[in-house]
Formats: sequence, structure tokens, C-alpha cells
Amino acid sequence: MSHFVNFSLLFFFVTLVASGLLRFFKPFDLITARVHIVFGFCVLILVGLHLFARRHYFMQMLGKSAHAQEGRRMRPWKLIGGVITAWAGILVAALWNLPPVGQLMSQSHESRNRAIIFRPEEPAAAREIENGFEMRRLDEGEALLQVEILWGSAFQSPSRFTSLFNSARPQIAIWAESSSGSMIETFFVSQESAFSEGIKWSGNELGRVDILPLWRHSYTLVNGVDPRGRVDSYSAATPEHNFSVSDYLRMEAQAFTINVEVNVPDDMNDFYHSDQAEDSKGHMHPGLGQPSVLYSARITPSEGQTYYLLDFVGHGGSSSEMDGNVYYDSRHLTTARQLIERALVKVVVQP
Repeated sequence: MSHFVNFSLLFFFVTLVASGLLRFFKPFDLITARVHIVFGFCVLILVGLHLFARRHYFMQMLGKSAHAQEGRRMRPWKLIGGVITAWAGILVAALWNLPPVGQLMSQSHESRNRAIIFRPEEPAAAREIENGFEMRRLDEGEALLQVEILWGSAFQSPSRFTSLFNSARPQIAIWAESSSGSMIETFFVSQESAFSEGIKWSGNELGRVDILPLWRHSYTLVNGVDPRGRVDSYSAATPEHNFSVSDYLRMEAQAFTINVEVNVPDDMNDFYHSDQAEDSKGHMHPGLGQPSVLYSARITPSEGQTYYLLDFVGHGGSSSEMDGNVYYDSRHLTTARQLIERALVKVVVQP
């Protein structure tokens, strides 16, 4: 039994370390996180079995003095004191980010790419519902912003993409813009597009600006990094800009817009596909098909209206056009117009 535990510890620990390094140096990935957590629990159990098998050793060491290598004697309280001191020192450094922990963490993907990583505000939450998707943004008091999407016949739910290494999942972004077109707050972005500018989508290396171009160009105002990863000094976030929808969920607040952008992989048609010249109006990078589609609703809090339907507005353009502008000519869209059957916004504002 002890041999099984020892060799299991070796393989399980190596897997734990490998998944930990991937989590440290690479963008967040649900599969990597799941592997790391599962093998972490397994290592915890194996370490418990290993310690149980060595219980006589610990009892012996704690029961009487142990001989050091040079013939000197080490009392148990000194041994335990040294271990506790080292443990406490590392714990304090980790909790307060003291050197060298700060220097180590600065090398992680999270630290090096903080500006481009999206995480929703704490009041926002999203979930899949039956044949649809729901996002809720609660605020202090009774203010509420809720977006409910009912998928159309052409949409394939992310839950259907169950292959282990399949990253060809539909991508969604939901955000609010002011009446001048400036982003107020992003509520939700699909996992693959939330943590890195580069995405492996349907087996192809793409930028998230290729998949969700309208949201990504608008997001430049928030993070000051353009869609290709360069610092954009003209669009850098400014201190006076409000990046929270809270101030708009009041009866006297200005009107604003809720946007939903959706794109699915490999939905080519006769006009939008990659097998044509790159400067063609319908050229799309491999893995893409028809452009992302945009649905919007203008919210006017002072009207006291509770429910709004999001209307189809346009699309994000072909690969040669993805400049952040909405393209209103939808003549060449086919199944992309059937991704969303209905999108409803519920707004409850503070009096």
C-alpha cells in the first residue's frame, strides 16, 4: 500500500504542478482549473494517507529528542518551532504581498495582462436557462437590470460543445453605453474572450476583436488598450468617466443603451467565408463565418418603463471591416439573423 501511495503522489503531484504553472502563466481556462482542483484534492488525500503511514515516525520525533546529522541532539520543540516560523513567514508574505511574493506574482499572466482581462462587477451574474441565457445586475436598493435572451433556431448552446479541447463555443458580450456611445459598463463576456486578446477558436488563432469587434472596440475606452493589444493613449480611461451603470438606474438619470453582441463559429454562407480574396467584402478569417450580430435597446429611466425589447441593429462587419462601427446592411446575413429569437431587458430604477 505504501508503494502505491508513494508512486501515486509522484504522478498526481506532477500533474498538480503542471496545471498550477498553466494557471500562473496562461490565461484562465476552465479545463485547466478543473484539473488543478481535482488533482489538488487527490494529492490532499494521498498526503493524508502518507502521513498516516508515517505516524510512528512523528510520534517518535515528538516523543523524544532526535539525533542530528553531526551527532548533536535536536529537541522536538526546536524542530516544531522552526517549521512553524518558516510556515508563518511564508503565510504572512503571501497575505500581505511582501517580497519576494510580490515579485513572483508580477510574473503571472493575470498581473502582466491586468488591463485586458475582463471580470464583471460583483453585482452582475449570468447563467444559462432553458434554451436561453440570463444576466442580472443588482444594485443597492431596488435597482435592477436584467437581460434575458431566448436563442433562435441557428444558435448552438455552449453546453453542446462538450469535446475536451473544443474551444469553438459561441461568444457573447453584454454591455451598456451612454447616449454618446461611450461604454458605461460591461456586464458579461464569454469565458474564452474574457481573459486574453488571443483566442484559439474552432482550431484557429484569432483575436477577440475578430469575434466580438463591436464590444472590443468599445472596451478600449475602459482599459486604454486597443484591440490589437497596443496602448491607446487617445482612448485611455479617464478619471472623470463613470464606468458603472449604477448612476443610470435612477429615475432622473440620462438615457442609455443596452447592447448584446453574439457570434458563433463556422457559420459560413455563400457571401461570408474565407475562400476568397482578403480584400473582398465578404472575406472572413478561417474559423469565422458570418459577422457578429448586434441587438440593442435604448433605456430611458425617466419614462418609468420596466420592459424593453432589444432590436436587431446590424453586424460587426467582415474581417476587412472590423473597425468598431456597426454595419447596417444585413442583406447577406442568413442564419446569423436566427441566432436570437427574442431578447428582453427588465429595468427597475431607484425612485
